[in-house]
Amino acid sequence: MRTKTVVATVALLCCVALSIYMAAQSGGDTAQQIKQLQQDSRTAQMKDDVAWAEQHLADGFVAGNSWGEWETRADYIKEMQNKTTQWKSGSLGDIQVATFGPNTAVSHYTYTYDATFNGTHRARTVICSDTWVNDSGTWKYASTHCSIAHGK
Repeated sequence: MRTKTVVATVALLCCVALSIYMAAQSGGDTAQQIKQLQQDSRTAQMKDDVAWAEQHLADGFVAGNSWGEWETRADYIKEMQNKTTQWKSGSLGDIQVATFGPNTAVSHYTYTYDATFNGTHRARTVICSDTWVNDSGTWKYASTHCSIAHGK
């Protein structure tokens, strides 16, 4: 009887350990997916890739930019369609991702860019935080907010 109890306890502990390991690994996969999507989103933005935006922006997407304005999904796509921003450069740095269950992830990073927005030139480094949601197996960009980095 004692042997059966020990075997059952060891088997239970192995199952728990395996479950924890698999959960940790899936979180890592999510973090990698979000890091890639983060890079893809900035590349799409710099290329005015409307198709990418239409596919990856959540219906309620909202952006808060570093000069204090809100932008809806429709505004964001319209800006890309009208090509009102001319990009000289853009570089992401230090992307970190935190996952909150299987359907929510938040990334934060620095973004250094040189661009002209509606005739106004801006070259700066900003810190950003983005929220991603898993919508039936597809990660969507739900929100972004950027602020000017201190000393930049």
